[in-house]
Amino acid sequence: MSDTRMILLNPGPANTTETVKRAMTLPDICPREREFGDVLMRVRDGLTRVVHAHDRYTTVMLGGSGTAAVEAAIASAVPVDGRLLVIDNGAYGTRMADIAAAYGMAHDVEQFGVGGYPDVDRVRERLSRTRYTQLAVVHHETSTGMLNPVEQLAALCKSYGVELIVDAMSSYAGMPIDVESLGIDYLVASSNKCIQGMAGLGFVISSRQKLERLKRVPGRSYYLSLADQHRFLEKTGQMQFTPPVQIVYALDQALRELEAEGGAGARWARYQRNFAALDSGMRGLGFRRLLPEAILSRILTAYLEPDHPNYSFDAMHDRLYAKGFTIYPGKGAQRDTFRLANMGAVDERDMHNFIAAMQDTLQELRVNPLYASE
Repeated sequence: MSDTRMILLNPGPANTTETVKRAMTLPDICPREREFGDVLMRVRDGLTRVVHAHDRYTTVMLGGSGTAAVEAAIASAVPVDGRLLVIDNGAYGTRMADIAAAYGMAHDVEQFGVGGYPDVDRVRERLSRTRYTQLAVVHHETSTGMLNPVEQLAALCKSYGVELIVDAMSSYAGMPIDVESLGIDYLVASSNKCIQGMAGLGFVISSRQKLERLKRVPGRSYYLSLADQHRFLEKTGQMQFTPPVQIVYALDQALRELEAEGGAGARWARYQRNFAALDSGMRGLGFRRLLPEAILSRILTAYLEPDHPNYSFDAMHDRLYAKGFTIYPGKGAQRDTFRLANMGAVDERDMHNFIAAMQDTLQELRVNPLYASE
């Protein structure tokens, strides 16, 4: 494999800095040593500060992908006699419903179709006629690049006494979020994507009061119990099970770099500049977006595939990959798309270089995105 820097425009994991990668090469250490415990607690507090400025909230960390943390939040928060409502408008909303089904918990799914914007009035009507204890929604649905109306859903949940679980996998650290002011009860994310660390650690951010009241639900996961994981960390300063040590070191460095950049607000501003360069270039080449501008995340964008006889996603992918750029296919939308992210340790220059590579690729393949078959 080449040592040449690859620009990742896939939905994650995202590009990382050389300093984050080097942080994984620190000397080996037993994760039960106090020295590593200090790093672990620093990371826990740093993750919390990204979305909460005070000490009323904390973070529960889990070795595993982001999906492990989503499962932990659902399996731990929904009581035996509870009922979960899942907002599904993409692959990751569907995944939350699949998790609920796997545990056999009472749940309903409000479906809007892949790329369908959630109708808050429909959700209100559902909450008014059925007693739910929790509602789960994806903040940034990377199936399509849609930013869901979490603020409005949070207000609804508050008025109906429903806890809100938010999968913020692709928005955490990429845009400003305040869990307390929004009223998010459980915010779920992971160590890669916008935080720009390495994959391998999932986490759930919640209020200390809420976590201290939680008890493991009978018949649910042993490993993914937020209650047990939280209490063990509070008591010992260690994770309950063997942590991914090198990933924690990398995340510690990634948090330092986020702070040095100016926090999530500054990172959001950089991502917006990236989006402007990427999207103006793509539209200049003739590509069209799947979604209207008002509901775009501006962290990832789905573009319609060209309706041209010479077009092949695989051919376009392979040519761009050879030029140092990774693109990603669409996922479940009603129209054929491919997806481009502008998150991670990338900047406007990388976006301009990609547009030049895309222009060359279209010429090589003799594809015109503006072509429309009769």
